[in-house]
Amino acid sequence: MFTEEEMKEIIIENIVDNEVLFKPYEVNEDYLLPNSTDKYISKTHIARLINLLIDKIDISDIIKTYKGGGTTSYNPRMLLKAWILGFIYRIYTSRKLEIAINENLPFIWISGGQTPDFRTLNNFRLRLKGEIKEIFKQIVEIGIKLGIINGQDVFIDHTKMEANGNKYKITWRKNVERQLGKIENELEDLFEYIDKVNSDEDKKYGNMKIKEKELKTLDPEKIVEMINKLNEEIKKNRKEKKDTEDLKEMKGNLKRICELHERKVDYEIKERILGNRNSFSNTDCDATAMLQKDKLNIKPAYNEGIAVQNGFILNYEISQNAGDNVSFKDVVNGAVDNIGVKPENVSADGAYGTEENSEYLEENDINNYMKFQTFQNEKSRKWHRTKVRKEDMHYDVTGDFYICPNNAKLFFLEEREITQKSGFKGSFRIYEAEHGKCKDCRFKKYCTDGQNRTIHMNENYEKHKDKMRENLESEKGFELRKRRGNEAESPFGDRKYNQKNYRFVLRSLEKVEIESGMYWMGHNIRKIYKYLLNNWLNNLNVGSLRQLCEI
Repeated sequence: MFTEEEMKEIIIENIVDNEVLFKPYEVNEDYLLPNSTDKYISKTHIARLINLLIDKIDISDIIKTYKGGGTTSYNPRMLLKAWILGFIYRIYTSRKLEIAINENLPFIWISGGQTPDFRTLNNFRLRLKGEIKEIFKQIVEIGIKLGIINGQDVFIDHTKMEANGNKYKITWRKNVERQLGKIENELEDLFEYIDKVNSDEDKKYGNMKIKEKELKTLDPEKIVEMINKLNEEIKKNRKEKKDTEDLKEMKGNLKRICELHERKVDYEIKERILGNRNSFSNTDCDATAMLQKDKLNIKPAYNEGIAVQNGFILNYEISQNAGDNVSFKDVVNGAVDNIGVKPENVSADGAYGTEENSEYLEENDINNYMKFQTFQNEKSRKWHRTKVRKEDMHYDVTGDFYICPNNAKLFFLEEREITQKSGFKGSFRIYEAEHGKCKDCRFKKYCTDGQNRTIHMNENYEKHKDKMRENLESEKGFELRKRRGNEAESPFGDRKYNQKNYRFVLRSLEKVEIESGMYWMGHNIRKIYKYLLNNWLNNLNVGSLRQLCEI
């Protein structure tokens, strides 16, 4: 034992020599009782919030998909929690999630130490088909109860999300139609040849009939039967040393008909897959070839639309159409269903400000703060200088004609109706300048390439544009225009660049909807988590989270 004086000398000596001291470290250290993983997860960890929220929601429809009997199954709530935590941690595949559940402490905690393999995780994800929207809706309802959203100002936007498909293997409608046309033409030529042979077949082939009616039904079995008969006739003619050239030609034509029939069936299947689309990916038939945001690459993709308020996603829709405005009504209808009330105001960019969408908002008594395509251009002097536009012409209500900048009159010519692919019907009136008035006009090269200038006037749409213009120029409109970029586009930017989720993993429309729904659920839970931290940062604990989830 050291005396007190000796201990002081040793301590002083160590301080002088700056000796480095380390904490005790032992890799294989044994414990009397195993440590709980709960001590390694902070009281404010997002995994705890996911655990509380998923325990609160109703997943009875998912439970019904289990048949029962056999071995025990993993708890669906645990699997759902693991998947949502995975999306928050930028884990989007079942194999990577399996690794995380075995190695990552938050995943070990949320799974209760259970270790489902990647097949179990993937099979559970597929069980969410048809149920993911209902689960998503319950998360939105929690956001409403917390006061994060109220559905008053809703922003709509779309983005092209690349599909899990080969960009070099795309089927195009024009090519399908061209190939079908070529096949039909060749078949017609072959049928003409058969008709010609039929006229004197009794003289050449005896009692063997080659029926043109059977050929035109394109029954492969009957054609093969005919080819076999021709083979027998060729063998017979060879024995009798008769000419068999015509029979061989007939046989070749029948084989060609079989080949064309197979090709025709293949292209008809592709035509059915196309539906109303112009293209589809051969590796994901539900994906459509779309021009990407860089305006250079065309890749198989889906058009994903969202309704947003305060960065919180109210609804999402997956469309196979590249046009953003096509699924606008579906996005708004889904948002109305999820939040339980109609939004007061809807804001969107110029791609959405169509007559059909404007009619929809008016019918549902929703204020229209969408832009139309020429809204920004109308404010530009250059836009008016480059061409004489109908906006530059004065309309005479009494005489129902327009007056151009050169004082020529454009009189009403006819009214036409149009029906869009969606089924929406509209009409426009055509006005044409007086004959000969445009010939020597000093504005002609800026006005028209034809003999007389014509304009198409959709009076109903012009009425909607006037209302949109009035709304956008108001104080509220200026506020929404200022907020729109951050509200509507930030979630997509965060998804692609921060969360590294710029390409779908799954294939087919149904599976992509599951994947998209799981991502946006994770996104909304992150918003809820941030909201809680901002408001209860000083006293947040498991108890207060539980109380909050009871709201």
